[in-house]
Amino acid sequence: MLTRRNLFKASAVSGITLLAFESFHASPEIPPAPDGLGHDFDFLTTEDRGILSKLIPVILAEALPTSTQQRLLAVKETIVGWDIAVSGLPALTQTEIRKLFSVLDSNFILSLTPSLLTGVPSAWDNPKEIDDFLNNWRFSDPKSILTGNDLRVGYMGMVELTVASWYANPRSWGFCGYAGPPVLF
Repeated sequence: MLTRRNLFKASAVSGITLLAFESFHASPEIPPAPDGLGHDFDFLTTEDRGILSKLIPVILAEALPTSTQQRLLAVKETIVGWDIAVSGLPALTQTEIRKLFSVLDSNFILSLTPSLLTGVPSAWDNPKEIDDFLNNWRFSDPKSILTGNDLRVGYMGMVELTVASWYANPRSWGFCGYAGPPVLF
């Protein structure tokens, strides 16, 4: 018979079981952050930069240089561009972006729960898994009771800031055939 006392006991046991499972669940490690090319970061933390260092190559894919060294430099410059762009946004927008990184960080409250709800990759070093994660957010159901439109908004924020940060960089212009702004006399 379901009584209030039995319901309370079942809830307590379920909570303890979830916490025990969470404590043994191996959360993915945040990748190491690349250096900032001498930039003093105002907004992005070391963890944020580590996550971006894995997201940017997947988001920009063929838009980045093919040479490994040039590609790494482009990723670093895009991360610096992210920091500059976000630092210039209103405080409310910065708060929302901070929440986004809290979800992406594997140490967010409990590591398993956000992963189950949001599909955050279990391995930040697997580009296919990152691409699947991004597509899950991109095509998420806006009518979902748990996430609503939040995943799509998070996806758009990540992609738009990444693309803007890369194409604001003069080194990206040659790749797309843009000669740069006209010279004014």
